[in-house]
Amino acid sequence: RGAVQQERGPLFVAAITGTRLDDVATRTFCGVPDDLARLGFAVAHALDSRAPPVPGLPDTMRTLADTIAKALKAAERPLIVSGMGCASAAVFEAAASVAWALCNTGHPAELCFAVPECNSLGAAMTGGASLELAFETVLGTAAYTGIAADTVIILENDLYRRADAAAVDQFLAAARNVVVIDHISHATSARADVVLPAGTFAETDGTLINNEGRAQRFFQVFVPQSDIQESWRWAQDLMTAAGADKDDPWLNLDQVTAACAASIPGLQPILQAAPTADFRIDGQKIPRQPHRYSGRTAMLANIDVHEPEPPEDPDAPLSFSMEGYPNHPPPALNPRFWAPGWNSVQALNKFQDEVGGALTGGDPGVRLIEPLPARKVEYFSNMPPAFERRAGEWLIVPLHHIFGTEELSALAPSLAELAAKPYLALNPGDAAELGLAAGDDSQLQIQRNPGQKYKLPVRLEPGLQRGSAGIPVGLTALAGIVVPAWGKVTRLGKEIPS
Repeated sequence: RGAVQQERGPLFVAAITGTRLDDVATRTFCGVPDDLARLGFAVAHALDSRAPPVPGLPDTMRTLADTIAKALKAAERPLIVSGMGCASAAVFEAAASVAWALCNTGHPAELCFAVPECNSLGAAMTGGASLELAFETVLGTAAYTGIAADTVIILENDLYRRADAAAVDQFLAAARNVVVIDHISHATSARADVVLPAGTFAETDGTLINNEGRAQRFFQVFVPQSDIQESWRWAQDLMTAAGADKDDPWLNLDQVTAACAASIPGLQPILQAAPTADFRIDGQKIPRQPHRYSGRTAMLANIDVHEPEPPEDPDAPLSFSMEGYPNHPPPALNPRFWAPGWNSVQALNKFQDEVGGALTGGDPGVRLIEPLPARKVEYFSNMPPAFERRAGEWLIVPLHHIFGTEELSALAPSLAELAAKPYLALNPGDAAELGLAAGDDSQLQIQRNPGQKYKLPVRLEPGLQRGSAGIPVGLTALAGIVVPAWGKVTRLGKEIPS
């Protein structure tokens, strides 16, 4: 910002509708996911003629693709950012094709993929099957034989946020036993036979894999109370009760981590993400609390005037106290940034090799995904066709909001106040043709689930492509709608003419 002052770009934004970055973008493009992907493939072809051309591309899109390609070639450090916001594999592949095309033509590029949740990539790397296959297995409709299940364990998930409500109802009704391990109550836990209280992220230890494929260890902030414990401890208890852990029971986090690394080849490096629980410096643990922490006795004075002994932590080389090694620990175990004369994160520079550089001792965590050596790239060739409007139907696309769409934060009253309310977004041209105005009530019916109807007020979105309609994703009232999907719109019980 300091170098370019009021100059903009080069920044190009291609999204379903307008974004909060549009005012600083060089050019913008709005379209449905398939058209966004086609623009990306066109940029790749403009960068590298070996990338397949896009058939039937309008002149305006071709011109825009050439403009983007020219700017990327002129950039010293081109960056391509994409993600799963469109729920489209084609958009993913198009972004990769642009990055490959840059690299193939001597313009080293970086590619960043955003994921929908904090451990989405880690969950994918475990190799689990789809939720639909789980439904089929319990319902006895799986395409293969030899596998049957009558007990379902649902781990920290509300299935009604993941799939159609009718399909989840059928699945849970077919299961003989439904066990939910979670830290919040939701629609799925209400249908469970047994609910086991799990700790939140602040009450547990574990490993997360972020969007760049970096495994990072996280540790408890405080000890859970009452019967609450980590999800893996509940899993261990279940295995113990079933007699399935006689050979190698999990006694601490290190053993769980080792079991994951042994069972899943891609996760083997997670053992190096942080020191083990027996790590010590000069025989001392790392204190979670700063040396200025005070009032510890007074915190519990209403219970007992005698200060209790700090709880033991068998899963981490950290102590629940201010006592311990006073100097800088390894970055993966650093509970805070503080230095004399500095406040909190302002002291970060005291923990770096140089200002703005890497942390002293190396960045925490370990990368599980590293770039491959230079090689011949086979470009993706399965391009989606250009979007075509359908008579009487709309392509329902996802619209994202900053607040209220994440499950846990939406339970905070202050954030819930900022959350978007359910609505149906339409292009003003489509709305005018249909006789709809902003604020009018509409009824949405998804094609794949005609029995479920949603009453939604209309919001006008000029950036939406004609023939598409948008809904905010992540809201509880709209949970279970899988988009993109085709749907119909009605108003006041009367079908809107096409």
